Amino acid sequence: VLGVGRGAERMAAAAEGWGERFVPVVADLSLDGDRQRCLEIARSAGVQALVNNAAACVYAAPSRLEISRWRALLEVNLLAAVELAGALGPELGEGGQIINVSSVTARHIAHPDFGPYAVTKVALERFTEALRLELAPRGIGVSLLVPGLVDTPIYQKVDDFERTEAYLRKSMPRWLSPEEVAEAAIWMLSRPPGVVISELVILPRGQAR
Repeated sequence: VLGVGRGAERMAAAAEGWGERFVPVVADLSLDGDRQRCLEIARSAGVQALVNNAAACVYAAPSRLEISRWRALLEVNLLAAVELAGALGPELGEGGQIINVSSVTARHIAHPDFGPYAVTKVALERFTEALRLELAPRGIGVSLLVPGLVDTPIYQKVDDFERTEAYLRKSMPRWLSPEEVAEAAIWMLSRPPGVVISELVILPRGQAR
């Protein structure tokens, strides 16, 4: 398994915990040079599946978000997945699989400040649908994993989100763990060879949409 992340210390800790079958790749997928390096490593390893999970998040009304931040958000949430899946997809061969990770915010926006993030995920979902149509004749499965609230450190990096996070945690104390989302991805990848899970929505109990 090749794992890509920005933090060298966290990637080293993951490698120590998971053993030699895990290869850490320290890279920032918002950067074109790092994406190209990841593609080279993936090709040399002969990967059979790709999970696009990297994401950035902002909490701001669409009209108030600077265009530079729009570009940065699209670079990670959409274009990184487009480039990696577009380059590796045709090379996976029959039985290969791609999972793009979206969000329930693509289906329902509870507040305008979720809008920019939701826009990137809507675009990712339409890309996933088109890529599935493109690669299906080659026997390559393309899937969409759509989680609800997930308890990760990403929220600590989002400006002006503290009050909203506190409200969400009060109304929905139980969020998905990263392990539960990973387990869902593994389940999707481990279906029988003739089966493709086109879409899986996973919510914590208590979140209705």
